[in-house]
Amino acid sequence: KYTIGDIAQSRDDVIRRLAAEGLMDTNKRHLMSPVPLRVGVVTSVGTAAWHDFHDELARNQFGFRLVVADVRVQGDLAENMIIGGISQLAMLGTLDVIVVIRGGGARNELAVFDSERIARTIANSPVPVLTGLGHEVDRSVADEVAYLALKTPTAVAGELLGRVAEYTANTEQTFAAIVQRSTVALSNANSEL
Repeated sequence: KYTIGDIAQSRDDVIRRLAAEGLMDTNKRHLMSPVPLRVGVVTSVGTAAWHDFHDELARNQFGFRLVVADVRVQGDLAENMIIGGISQLAMLGTLDVIVVIRGGGARNELAVFDSERIARTIANSPVPVLTGLGHEVDRSVADEVAYLALKTPTAVAGELLGRVAEYTANTEQTFAAIVQRSTVALSNANSEL
């Protein structure tokens, strides 16, 4: 539909407009739960991207709860479906994070994620949005306005796992410190009797 040069020019124009309106950092200002277990997922279910993301989360003990918006991620219906998926998940009011994921492809196949409408939807989402779109070298407008952009769908899953694991480890260390101090305090109190 577009040449690579046209795609790049259009992308730059969108970024300039969003920056002028102060939307580039809007989603980044949200606070993400330190335990992002309730995850909205905008993707095409059944694809390698979905399986990579889902399987990575399924191999742990944390109990992630996924709410999925099954959308097209390329083609004529993709833009409206992605916008609808993000919007519907954001309106639930129960999610810690929304992730938008898609596997790699040709640059023109990923062009939908340079859509100004998708970028505005992500920027204005009341829920932090993480993206994992394409390959390591791909960077879309959606990535630019997201709370956090990661290289791949698997990297998004790894980020969520890392955050929950860190919180769990910190909680366990705090609990162990409380038990230790309580034991010492009880021992001292008993010795004074």
